[in-house]
Amino acid sequence: MVAIINAIVVPLLFSIVVGVVDFQKECALELPSNGWHDIYCDVIPYKVDLSHISEMTNLDVSQNNLNAIYIASDKNLTLSTLDLSKNNILNSCNVLTSSTVRVRSTILSFNKINNFSMCLDTANLTLSWNHIKSLNKADMVNVSSLEILDLGYNFILWIENDTFVGMPNLQWLNLKGNALTMISEKTLPSTTLLYLDVSENYDLDRSTVFEPFENLVELNIARNVKLAPVVLGSGPRLQALDASHTNLTEIPVTPAPLLGSLILSGNMIRVVNSGDLDGFPLLHFLNISGNRIKTVEDDAFGRLDLLTVLDLCGNMLETVPKSLPGSLETLNLEDNKIQYLEIEDFDGCKRLKTLNVRKNNIRHIQDLTFASLVFLDVLDISENPIKMITREMLTGPVRLKVLKLESLAAPETPTFPFTDTRYLNRIQLAHSKHLAAILLNDSAVLSSMFQLDYLDLTGCAVYSLPTRLPYYMPKMKTLIVQELKCFCSWLKDWLCEIHASAKEYRHPRTNQTELRLRNFRQKKLQSSVESVQCTRGNGKIQQVFDVKHCATIVTTSTYRITINTNTTEYAAVFARLRAKDLPKNTHAVVEPTHPGMIVFVCVVFLLVILACGTVWIGIRGDALKRLQWRQNSADVDYQTIEIKSLESLNHVERW
Repeated sequence: MVAIINAIVVPLLFSIVVGVVDFQKECALELPSNGWHDIYCDVIPYKVDLSHISEMTNLDVSQNNLNAIYIASDKNLTLSTLDLSKNNILNSCNVLTSSTVRVRSTILSFNKINNFSMCLDTANLTLSWNHIKSLNKADMVNVSSLEILDLGYNFILWIENDTFVGMPNLQWLNLKGNALTMISEKTLPSTTLLYLDVSENYDLDRSTVFEPFENLVELNIARNVKLAPVVLGSGPRLQALDASHTNLTEIPVTPAPLLGSLILSGNMIRVVNSGDLDGFPLLHFLNISGNRIKTVEDDAFGRLDLLTVLDLCGNMLETVPKSLPGSLETLNLEDNKIQYLEIEDFDGCKRLKTLNVRKNNIRHIQDLTFASLVFLDVLDISENPIKMITREMLTGPVRLKVLKLESLAAPETPTFPFTDTRYLNRIQLAHSKHLAAILLNDSAVLSSMFQLDYLDLTGCAVYSLPTRLPYYMPKMKTLIVQELKCFCSWLKDWLCEIHASAKEYRHPRTNQTELRLRNFRQKKLQSSVESVQCTRGNGKIQQVFDVKHCATIVTTSTYRITINTNTTEYAAVFARLRAKDLPKNTHAVVEPTHPGMIVFVCVVFLLVILACGTVWIGIRGDALKRLQWRQNSADVDYQTIEIKSLESLNHVERW
């Protein structure tokens, strides 16, 4: 058998040659024609020769049942990432490279490695999800270059003292999801570590102290229920702390002047006192969700001048905390016991962008409660027992993009409660039958939703859609309904338009330096519109999306929309409204079935205009200049006036 196998030619004479060592089958690698740099092989050989590659960023040989691999090259080559995850490698020393190949990051997760050993000179090593049970000093050979070590989700029970002495550059250590019972400055590199994750070990107890780790920037001790109360020490450089699910009963009183992120979720904190957070003046992210907080003293959060995210969901609050900081951008109050929302609740939150009061006990919202929230992007008031939502209640957030009104009975609501839809692109009305019915029957509100691209009507008993919906929502990409019993011909054309638009604006892959070796082909995902179905009157399921039908409606390669007598109205709307998104050197052209008839009508229309103009000028010759000026003024704004006036017409043909 020939020892050297076929070469692959890619742009700029880039080539790959793979030599077979352990396997006696020839593996010819071929690049697919779609431009993706994925290579598929039935057998991935033991030796990979990269001599013919001038530059490569990543080498991916994951999921190939490999026991070992040797990577060679006859010239100097540096790999940023070598991915060997999900193979059958028993020892990390079974991964070898020639002296000319350097690997910066090696991924060996999801293999069968049962002891720590290292024969590859790399700075970043991932050994998560293996079978390592202990760390011994004798196994630490050739580890002086390690800066990042991920040992998460193994079975590590203990670590020998001075194990990490030979790693002077180690800064990032992940020991998450193991079975450690104790750690100290003798078992871990306390002087060099900047990031330490010992979460989910469960048996770490309160004898563990973190005072010696004075250089830590990030510390994660989550889900160690025996740690409380946590002894952190001074933490002069600490910037992020995750102490969630550690049975804390109060906020840790630890001076950490640089702390910016604090996570205390899933504990048993009942009260937030004024002054509890004074030791964290630079705090910008605070998560105290899933506690038992019922009382928040006034000004408990008001002193945090840089706080942008506050998460208080899953507590027992009955009112919105007072004196919220003006810097706040995200406020999560979901799953509490709040009964009323009033103007003063958010009066000082001028920068708020996301507000979530979902799943409370809200029965009334005072008018103009959200009036001061001019920058609000997302509002969620779902799952509340409110009986009536008026437009005055939701007045104010003029830049709102996402409105969530799910699982709201609101039986007394007279009209759709939100009308300022200039920026609105997402509405979620799942299981809100009354609000959904109001929306679909309110043509004035629908006609203002030009930007809407997502509408969720799940569980709203919507069996038919307004025939002018494509005209109202020309940018719609996702429409969710459970069942349509009435099939409309216009729905086919609308799905074709959505499918063609998504296909036209799909961005190609730009990464040209990544090589993937695979022994399987991933299944091609279908377009979302291909799964749209309707139920006929006889109960049979009908597939709405039809590729052949779309071929006669839209040809996206030339931006031309061909129509017939049955689809003239909606194809014209698509052409008109989509044209503004096309490149300047292209045009959306609507081609009628009978162009001669259109020309004839235009000529007659022009003659009528000329005749009327002649009569008018003869009668009012003295006002010719004034008429000329008014006509020119109309020409300047004609495009804008025409588009807006379309929203008030009953028939698009009149346009």
